[in-house]
Amino acid sequence: MKLKNKPLSVPLESEEQRAVVDYLEFRGLKFSSIPNSTFTRSWKQKTKNKQEGLRAGLPDLLVVTKDHLLFIEMKRLKGGKVSSVQKEWLEALNKINDGVVAKICKGAEEAIEFINKYI
Repeated sequence: MKLKNKPLSVPLESEEQRAVVDYLEFRGLKFSSIPNSTFTRSWKQKTKNKQEGLRAGLPDLLVVTKDHLLFIEMKRLKGGKVSSVQKEWLEALNKINDGVVAKICKGAEEAIEFINKYI
């Protein structure tokens, strides 16, 4: 009988993001998650969110460093797709000035390296 190699599981985007949040907490940086992916079936809540300014595509994390405002769009190491509206947000943010930097990061390790570049 031949055993099949079991593929290694790829962490979910949320798991990768939690690892980055743990790192940000450890470093004592000012940051926030941007809850664009908060799921609700309630049309009333969806309408309220939109009226209050919630828009799709804004990156997942906002990180404040001494000289920069970082926006991080988290993706899985494999399989994460960037939507066209996410690309539009990244382009718009990166046009602001040198103090604002937006990036897609595949996995926690890449996100932490990105953050470290600016602290």
